[in-house]
Amino acid sequence: MNFSPLASNLLCEAHMAVTPEQLYEQTLVVRSQLGDEAAFGELLALYGPRLLLFAERMMQSSPESIGDVMQETWIAIFRALPGLKDVAKFKPWAFRIARDRIYREYRRRKIPVQPLDEIHLEEVPMAVDDESGIDAEEFHRCLNVLAPEQREALVLRFFEEMSYEEIARVTGASIGTIRSRIHYGKRALRSAWESKSI
Repeated sequence: MNFSPLASNLLCEAHMAVTPEQLYEQTLVVRSQLGDEAAFGELLALYGPRLLLFAERMMQSSPESIGDVMQETWIAIFRALPGLKDVAKFKPWAFRIARDRIYREYRRRKIPVQPLDEIHLEEVPMAVDDESGIDAEEFHRCLNVLAPEQREALVLRFFEEMSYEEIARVTGASIGTIRSRIHYGKRALRSAWESKSI
């Protein structure tokens, strides 16, 4: 059989341990790459809310810019999608594009993006739910005081449930750097939480 490179990529992925949902998402990506607007609409419906939530968590200091950043993100995804070689990597690839647009906005607004790695505090549990007694709104306010790179790593790890490898792909940082950002981000979050309680 003579399959296109996109189709053979999908077939190779199908032989690995892939859930039906992942296979369907990969099919949507391939169909979108081939120009199927309905498939791209499904990708938008599937990932639009997740990317929007990521942008909202990363840009709480400038909520008026979120709509523009998301529009730029989806335009960039649409334009670059035909060049995506590994359809199984769509999620980190899409988040990388969103991240790049968010950081472009940070640079435009001159928001510092370097984490404060010198903080020495205790670990913080990351679960936020109704049973824990933690006020989610207050938790998100504390999350907003973190350096953007730390907040980004924590959001991707604990809210998007990405692996360290996926976060590294999204951010372009090494796995060791991601581990460090998560470690120091959790410490800074603990400090922010404890200082609001005082």
